[in-house]
Amino acid sequence: MKFNILLCFLFFSQNLLGQLDLVTERMNAFYQINETVNFQVSSNQTGAVSYKIFYDRFVPPLATGTLDIVAGQTLAIPYQSTEPGMLLCEVSMNGNKAFSAAAVDPFSIPAIGAPPADLDQFWDTQKALLAAIPFDLQISLFEEHDNSTTYRVSLRNIEGRRVYGLLSVPNTPGPHPAIITFPPFGNSPGLVVPENILAERVGALSFSLSVHNVPVDQTDPVGYDLNETNDPNEIYYRYALLGAIRAIDYLETRSDFTGDVVVNGVSQGAGLSMLLAGIDDRVSLMAQSNGALCQHSGILENKASGFPYYIFQSRFEVNDPVHEAQTIDAVKYYDAVHLNKHIDFPTYHIISYRDTITPSATVFAAYNQIIAPKVLLHAPLLGHQHPDEYNSLRRHFYRRHLPSPLDPSWPFPEISTNYGVDAGPDITTDLNNSITLNATVMLDSVSRDDFPARWDKISGPGVVTFANPNSYETTTNFSLPGEYLLRFTAFDSYPSEPTKFYSVQDYVRVLVDGTVPTEDIADTEIIGLKLTPNPTQDLVKMKLDRSFTGALHVYNSTGQLVRSFIQQRWSDDSQISLEGLTAGGYWLSFELDNRKIVKKLVVL
Repeated sequence: MKFNILLCFLFFSQNLLGQLDLVTERMNAFYQINETVNFQVSSNQTGAVSYKIFYDRFVPPLATGTLDIVAGQTLAIPYQSTEPGMLLCEVSMNGNKAFSAAAVDPFSIPAIGAPPADLDQFWDTQKALLAAIPFDLQISLFEEHDNSTTYRVSLRNIEGRRVYGLLSVPNTPGPHPAIITFPPFGNSPGLVVPENILAERVGALSFSLSVHNVPVDQTDPVGYDLNETNDPNEIYYRYALLGAIRAIDYLETRSDFTGDVVVNGVSQGAGLSMLLAGIDDRVSLMAQSNGALCQHSGILENKASGFPYYIFQSRFEVNDPVHEAQTIDAVKYYDAVHLNKHIDFPTYHIISYRDTITPSATVFAAYNQIIAPKVLLHAPLLGHQHPDEYNSLRRHFYRRHLPSPLDPSWPFPEISTNYGVDAGPDITTDLNNSITLNATVMLDSVSRDDFPARWDKISGPGVVTFANPNSYETTTNFSLPGEYLLRFTAFDSYPSEPTKFYSVQDYVRVLVDGTVPTEDIADTEIIGLKLTPNPTQDLVKMKLDRSFTGALHVYNSTGQLVRSFIQQRWSDDSQISLEGLTAGGYWLSFELDNRKIVKKLVVL
């Protein structure tokens, strides 16, 4: 018996002393499609290391295997992705585990699923319900600070509920912009705290809100238990969002309010910030770190789904196909990948690559829907943490875009204003003309043109030729008329923090006048491409003499991109879904390696 106990102790001690490390070969963990990602594993023990590469905890892994490693050795676990996404890798050995992540073209991670047709109407109806309810303002002193005063505030919400919060007001006459802060997930006292530092250093009315139906220093006995995920009118965050709208309504009654509204938060609070920014057009600035409530439908395509994993919970807890189908439809009204399309103002973001609570792929999918100036801190080595930069640099970001107080309450004004980016104005041109693009990046008050940069085409009917895609200023030509969306991106390696880096992005829309495309008869004849039936309603089949590989972009009669299909193998009887397209004429442009094949299609 003593011998067995000794063996168990020695084995346990070995596990405690065992060290297993996993990193990507690139410190920034940033890759492009079809590049090989090498996850590098090392250990101070000899033995077998098992691994899995996956998108999310709730979907099947992409790859699994076992490596035999010698103590002190470093081995590579290679993986090549043919599509954008966040690759997660976990290794285990003798009870020890290590974890890493890599970003593969994360700026191309798409939204999964279509938004509900009545998305805006739904939220307009909710706002109308709220507008019919009187404020019933209750306000009292909470605490005083050297440079601000914080008040308890309570206002009526829908269905007999109330919204509770803490409002910090600078000790200066104003008027001030307002900053709404949503809390992280939880139902305990202390999650909602006065953001008096924001009030004092930015010169703003700082309003910290609860999502629950009790004062901020109490626990709601019901809380999230009220949540029903299969009905958009019963999802708990409806109360939180309408409560924030009610808070802005109240701010508009104050004489010390400028009308400028900022919204921010981390995790749950970040997700709610994105949703509110997409619902209420009074919001004009937003900051978020590792946001929840993004890409709920990811699990339907074996990709990552955002917290709170509504569809997975329906499968696991209810296990009813009808409930799951209802949940899939209901949660679309609370998904940042749909509502972020309404954001047309500057935003500040933090995304931690190793986050499995609010998976980074889901946050990127929502981030990518914002077509406006964006600042993003990449944290490749962090999980669900919110770096110090969230607290400090969001203040600097706000000061760049908000009116500066003439008499700040904080006696030692901060002068940093973080990053600014401007890709230039939208442009209208002719097909026969080239245009000049000229982007500007600012760091504090200094113009920077030394950060590595690139221009990309995001959408448009033809080929865009950049004279120098890596230059801040470049001339550009277009092969076909129509509307194009171009993106400018610059990267700052952020040398003071070698495990993090920044990117800034902005967009230019270019309208190219000219004649709409015509079918390329020569190339069509080579492969014998026909579309049948044509006209059609929601599905068309391809008839081919010879298969080919290429991407497909669908444009309407004015040249606007309305649908895209990733590069794939097209063969005889391949089907193309046109569901959701309105009746009219469309151009189907198949983009091969060295040419483009265009076919006209009529949708009834």
